[in-house]
Amino acid sequence: MVLGMILYEGVDLAYNTLRLVYNGTTGVYNWWFQVEVPGRVAIEYHLEELKKLNNRVKELENALVEKKD
Repeated sequence: MVLGMILYEGVDLAYNTLRLVYNGTTGVYNWWFQVEVPGRVAIEYHLEELKKLNNRVKELENALVEKKD
């Protein structure tokens, strides 16, 4: 039972260490060679859309306030 726990923890530690090394290496590679990550482009697109929608809401609120006066 103790041996199984030690093996499990060893495999878990090795997996997480390798995952951290892989993610760190790919991150540095993408940063160094300025590779665009596809998810980042989608996030930036959605942020721009949200900014446009917020500006439109502000314009409509201002129009309603002016209409009341």
